[in-house]
Amino acid sequence: MIESEDDEPVEYALVNDVKTLLYLVNQGALTFHPWFSRVGSLDRPDFVLFDLDPGKAPFENVMRAAKALHQELNRESVDSFVKTSGKSGLHVLVPWQGDGGYDEARDWAYRIGERIVELLPDSTTLERSKTKRRRRVYVDVMQNVRGHHAVPAYVVRAVPEATVSTPLKWSGLSSRLDPQNYNVKTIFQRLSRLRLDPLAPLVRRYKLKQDKQT
Repeated sequence: MIESEDDEPVEYALVNDVKTLLYLVNQGALTFHPWFSRVGSLDRPDFVLFDLDPGKAPFENVMRAAKALHQELNRESVDSFVKTSGKSGLHVLVPWQGDGGYDEARDWAYRIGERIVELLPDSTTLERSKTKRRRRVYVDVMQNVRGHHAVPAYVVRAVPEATVSTPLKWSGLSSRLDPQNYNVKTIFQRLSRLRLDPLAPLVRRYKLKQDKQT
């Protein structure tokens, strides 16, 4: 049980084993939205999320923004990982290694977002209002807040196409990429071809961090 911003207690389901996961699936749960942090460190996120939301922008502009973000993070020697959102955008995940918790992580992400908008002013924006974005990709960092949650990798989206949020290699951001191609019918074939899950290094980092805490 966790207190909300209004100091009201909220009960969350803790999914930390296969049996619990299967129970929730049997109850009709489809698209899981976990927190950015874990039970042992709720005030400190494990990762920072850059949600590249196209709105009415072409998907090629989303990829352009993701590549610019990747280059900017590389300049800071920060690892980053990319996946489809499961709908029309891309998510870039960054392990949070800085000092502080959610506020500090979000402020850092916003400064990075400002650099991307400076580099690509005609195709990206930090404007939250949909009407003011026009046809620009929204670089959304405002989800990096305690208590907020996001779509994780390999979750099925509640849309007719049953698309899946799918981890990618950075080299996979090409003209051939179509997020709609990753769905419940195709995802297992893709996984069978991969020698390493693109998100494996990020998950391994969490595991090492958890082992140190225990």
